[in-house]
Amino acid sequence: MPRLFAWIGAAFLAFGLVFAIIGLWTWGSNRALAESGTRTTGTVIDLARRHDSDSGSTYRPVVVFHDGRGTRHEFVGNVGSSPPAYSPGETVAVIYDPAAPRRAMIDGFMDRYFLSLIFGGLGGLFAVLGGATLFFFIRRRRIVARLKASGVPISARFIECYRDTSIKVNGRSPWRVAGQAAHPATGKVQSFTSDPVWVDLSEQLLGRDIRVLIDPARPRHYFVDLSEYVGEG
Repeated sequence: MPRLFAWIGAAFLAFGLVFAIIGLWTWGSNRALAESGTRTTGTVIDLARRHDSDSGSTYRPVVVFHDGRGTRHEFVGNVGSSPPAYSPGETVAVIYDPAAPRRAMIDGFMDRYFLSLIFGGLGGLFAVLGGATLFFFIRRRRIVARLKASGVPISARFIECYRDTSIKVNGRSPWRVAGQAAHPATGKVQSFTSDPVWVDLSEQLLGRDIRVLIDPARPRHYFVDLSEYVGEG
């Protein structure tokens, strides 16, 4: 399996962990404010518009409230939406830090949890995808190393070299080489498919046999050895 998949897996894992950490930090920060903050009411005085070329415009409420000393404070809500979730003049519940009143948020589900759910959800998804990719890459590498050291070589008849469109990297799909041979352990004709390669070997392999390393004790463990034609990815 090409090292490119390890880099992709590592990138997804790192990206996911960063997002998950941001989501966890946001959740912890909002939870701490909700548990120790002071509750009051505020008024939406404006809508802060943010334009995005892909999703259009979203609107976040601009809220004014007064702390226990009567001092006026203003903040912008955490979550934007389209259409706006609030209207100017609307009264909203507010939580603020009495020691730092500028640290405030609307006391509602979206403002308290939306960002942490988005970052945590995306982070968890990317971390799982990246971790799984790395796991299978490492596992496959170990199987191939064992087969190269002690696998039983057999010759399989070349069938085809085809595009594996289930994999795309920068819009390109790799090739896989397929062959057939009777497995010594089962005596049955079995198909053998190579790991992804980034060149079409149809002309080089036409009418030739391909070398396959197998584990007689584990018929599903095999490695199509194309080292004569391509370098290790």
